Amino acid sequence: MAQAAAAGDPLALAVLDEGAAMLGAGLGGAINLVNPQRVVLGGGVTKSGDRWWRIVRETARYHVLPQTRVEIVPAAMSDDAPLWGAAALAEKLLDQ
Repeated sequence: MAQAAAAGDPLALAVLDEGAAMLGAGLGGAINLVNPQRVVLGGGVTKSGDRWWRIVRETARYHVLPQTRVEIVPAAMSDDAPLWGAAALAEKLLDQ
């Protein structure tokens, strides 16, 4: 999808834009509930480019309370980080 959008495919762009807006709206609600200083997003879709990130951030900011200050940033670790965490947890549980 990201490759098609990068190539200018109108349908791919529309799908990514809509998904980014929906994610941003959902994040806005979650941010209002827990008031984090930073939200870290990971996974393949986060590599969709600047346009995707702009839509996510702008939509989230639209939905949060006016005084809210939050960073929305890409994960620094690889997409395998959840697998490593699950493996570490499994190892810990097996050692008990």
